Amino acid sequence: MSLPHALLGLLSYGPAAGYDLRTAFDLPAYLFWQVSLPQVYRTLRRMEREGWLVSTIEPQEGKPSRRVYRLTPAGRQELTRWLGETPPVPETRHPLLVKLFFGSAAPPGSLAAHVEAWRAHYAQLLRRYRTEFPAAIEAAARQPGAAADAPYWRLTLEFGRRHAQMMVEWCDAVLAALAEQTLVREETLSQDGREAVQATRSPHDPS
Repeated sequence: MSLPHALLGLLSYGPAAGYDLRTAFDLPAYLFWQVSLPQVYRTLRRMEREGWLVSTIEPQEGKPSRRVYRLTPAGRQELTRWLGETPPVPETRHPLLVKLFFGSAAPPGSLAAHVEAWRAHYAQLLRRYRTEFPAAIEAAARQPGAAADAPYWRLTLEFGRRHAQMMVEWCDAVLAALAEQTLVREETLSQDGREAVQATRSPHDPS
């Protein structure tokens, strides 16, 4: 992910302070990408040195003054250049998949607990994608000048919704498979136990 270019994109909507830019990363389009306020400020200073934006101090009535950033022609040109590049396919790294791969050595019940935690997370996320996030997108789409941007916001929202839905369904499938595997293991242990008992008995033992 390119934080500078995401900030350029946000500033293309209009001037903004660093705090406002950080808050924008909580919107649905940026849900899978968390950034801190210090990260945003460090990046903004670097972008200003590059000439991509300029900042001014604006006084606020009853509040401390704030620094507001604006896109420069060079910044807009850089955003256009970056948008024209095909992004690389991201590498997926899920620690849970590694644990699942070596699941035969896992403590009993631990894998199911991991997957249940993931399912709870994505189920909650899916609920937000079906209710809260669409409402936020539609509210933003009603702002002046947002008509051209709203269809693209909805596309990113749909990606998040489908991803969350897929993860919930995958977790359900894994939990079902783990439950079946547990039954097979218990049956195998029970059968091994019965065979061990039979092996210790005398061949003349009527029981």
